[in-house]
Amino acid sequence: MNLGHLLGFSLLCYVGTAVAQRQIHGVNGYYNWTPAQLEIGAKMEFGNEGAAVKNEDYRRSYVVDGDYIRSYLGVHNTNYEPEKGGFLMRNRFDIKEKIAGEGLMTITPAFPVLALKASTIKNSESKAEGGTKDKGSFWVEMRWYSPYEGGTSVKENFGDAYGGMWGFNQKSMDIFACQFAWGEKDALGRDSLELKYNGDWNRLTGTPDSTWAILANGDKQAKKEDTTYLAHRIPVSFDEDKSDVVMAWNFAAIKDTATAERLESMRLLERLGSFKLQSIYLCYICRADTLKNIIYDAENPSSIVSADPKNKEDMPYVDIKWLKTFRSMAEFKESLTAENNWGDGEKVNPQKDVLNTVLWEAEKVIKGFQNYMGDADNAYASLKEIHAKADGVYNKVDATTEEYLAAIEEVNAAVAEFYSFVNPTEDLVYNYIRTSDGSVSLYALSDEVTKDSYTGRPLALGANESAMPLTFVPVGENNGLVTYNLKGKDGVVVQCTDGTLLLVNGASDAASFTFADRDGFGLFDMKCGSYYYYKSGYELKTVDEFPDTDYEGMQPYLFQIEDALSSYVPSDDEKTGLFEAWEFNGEAEDDPGTKGTINGAELVMGEHGQTFMLDGWRMQRWRMWSRVNKDTYKDAEGEDLQCLKLTAADTYDSFDGTSLGNVTTYPTSPSMRREGGVFTNFYDRDPEGGVRDESCMISLNPGVRRYIAMKCKGTNPEITVDKFNFLQQVNGLNSEFALNLSDAEMKGDVYYWDLLRYVSVGKTNYVSQYMSTQGFQQGDALYIDWIRTYETVDDIPSESFATGVRDVQADGGDLKVFVTGRTINVFTSESGAIYTVDGTCVSEFEGTVHETVRPGIYIVRAGAAVKKVIVR
Repeated sequence: MNLGHLLGFSLLCYVGTAVAQRQIHGVNGYYNWTPAQLEIGAKMEFGNEGAAVKNEDYRRSYVVDGDYIRSYLGVHNTNYEPEKGGFLMRNRFDIKEKIAGEGLMTITPAFPVLALKASTIKNSESKAEGGTKDKGSFWVEMRWYSPYEGGTSVKENFGDAYGGMWGFNQKSMDIFACQFAWGEKDALGRDSLELKYNGDWNRLTGTPDSTWAILANGDKQAKKEDTTYLAHRIPVSFDEDKSDVVMAWNFAAIKDTATAERLESMRLLERLGSFKLQSIYLCYICRADTLKNIIYDAENPSSIVSADPKNKEDMPYVDIKWLKTFRSMAEFKESLTAENNWGDGEKVNPQKDVLNTVLWEAEKVIKGFQNYMGDADNAYASLKEIHAKADGVYNKVDATTEEYLAAIEEVNAAVAEFYSFVNPTEDLVYNYIRTSDGSVSLYALSDEVTKDSYTGRPLALGANESAMPLTFVPVGENNGLVTYNLKGKDGVVVQCTDGTLLLVNGASDAASFTFADRDGFGLFDMKCGSYYYYKSGYELKTVDEFPDTDYEGMQPYLFQIEDALSSYVPSDDEKTGLFEAWEFNGEAEDDPGTKGTINGAELVMGEHGQTFMLDGWRMQRWRMWSRVNKDTYKDAEGEDLQCLKLTAADTYDSFDGTSLGNVTTYPTSPSMRREGGVFTNFYDRDPEGGVRDESCMISLNPGVRRYIAMKCKGTNPEITVDKFNFLQQVNGLNSEFALNLSDAEMKGDVYYWDLLRYVSVGKTNYVSQYMSTQGFQQGDALYIDWIRTYETVDDIPSESFATGVRDVQADGGDLKVFVTGRTINVFTSESGAIYTVDGTCVSEFEGTVHETVRPGIYIVRAGAAVKKVIVR
């Protein structure tokens, strides 16, 4: 046994010198979400607004521009109305939690005020005095883990039904709208705006201090003197400060509606101590043109004779500077001075604050594993050395951005390297969870209870003979540790507000767990949300922090993870009637969704005769351009294969036939479905109430047939299978799941997945399947030879299609590269690497790899083959 960590504990005395100097982002309710912090600690993505495409250059997008995030609006619809200012431009910029269930931020009594600094909509060309959308507007939507439903259900607002922030019982909280028509500025040369509150306008007077908009709410508030919401226009010119509007919400003023009696002292935070925000949506809309140097037809003002496209920089945008928490509204208001940079605080490199947070996270790792005695001594020692070195950078007066970034990268890499030793093994699949001494195991009580918004069987500790086997489904990473959902034959494990774990039938919001080997010999902590679990007698209890104790004192907090698959003995029923294959060798049939009778009259859809049904698979009505047919494709030996052929129609009718001959915009993404259900009519896109019948039901049991494989090939290298969804029965025991290409392995042109990574052992019925794709250009097709299940990996054949001019094999030999989202998926038997265009190595690999990267252009090399890919 290596005692290096124990003997070296005194070396930890240097730790904490950096983190003691200032508050730590994310600790005790303090948050300073700068763009640099958002890039590493949150998920940023777009909602549905602004998705219509007139030109690829005019899609909504964002860039980090110094200490701002510049978010460009996208074309919301293609109706060109020059009299109003051009096209309707829109965006919804979502800032979300990075790990499901962890929350974007935890609101506490110490820091109950959340503030945002952002700009007006720049380059707005709205010309109309009409409704909000024609004038231009900015509003905010928030979602929280509603404490009135146990802190588990995400709700869209703080309406009175869920406790509510008085006055904010609407989904959208309007901030401001444009005050004048396009082109008119205020007295300081800025875009004009009207601050909004309580549904009324607070018109600016043009005075240098720009009137506050304060939502006071009168006697409906918890205390009359508390300001619930306020907004302020920063009195500087357009060019002095790009972000010139601040707004703040006082969550301490939320009145608690847990009881019918409304008392001033009944505040939500006073009772709860904290609650979590899940996401914040920043929404904006205006009118703007995508063209410049426009010449209109004199006889038809809406008809353009000639024009040049604008540059991206000329399009409407909003600058987002920060999200912060404050101790009070008074502190927030006091921060808004020129000396304090209008709420920014002292001018420091934003990466210094990120490094401070990274140092603190690394310090927790160093202290928490001082009793580790396994094979990671070198990684542990390296982590301490790198931490000390990075601490020196933090305290260096004239440190540069490059030095901060290098230190951040080195510390994160050192933590990840150490965690590679303490993460469970990659083949962790189906297991029992036992206490460190192996005396008792995790199991589910027989009687259900209702807690928070869940009804299920509580998890407890009991005799090993009653141990409950659980499937460990990897769903992501949390600071380098793999996160898992735990699924059993009779449901999934969810976490209640107080930390209670329940096994719930069919729940979709499974809790996320991490397990870290604390001693180097297979004794793991078990963490879920903000709780660690430990054994107290025969009870399973929780604690907020892993204890700072000696090795013996750690034992109640440690668990063994023991393989359960070898002990699984399926019954005859669990082995029979399982799905084996769709071979697509039968004849194509009419799609029943294209022709039918309504009110006694037979109706025929425009796609009737264009799309068909094969083995129950047919077009997906949510993507009306999708077409399913049967065709042949040659295999590697030149023999014809009978295949399902998925294509995109160049023109299509709307699903109800009210809009005909719509033109498909490429690249596009056809999809197909296999389902039967309770439809209101034959052409519905979705069954009423989401209820599927059993006409297309299949049964899966990964304990018997563990792998699902699909042999397919696209005529374009960019064609990929995006997701392959399996929907459960109504009130089914297990949860629905989706296969992603980034999780697949490959043999030739055969992709395969380990079903145990998604669902638990046991026979489960799925009544509907969906498959979506990406990357289709005009005239492309995806050919699917078969979809099958297998018992072992060795049973899965390696088969290939013939090589064609546009074939994936053609531009890379044995190298196949697909991009899904921000993940580069490389399938090859060679060793190689992924590089940025400036030659920086992003990842080295040996065979198949799935690497998540930032947007940009990348070069993939494997052996002698090279492929360039774009990650958007």
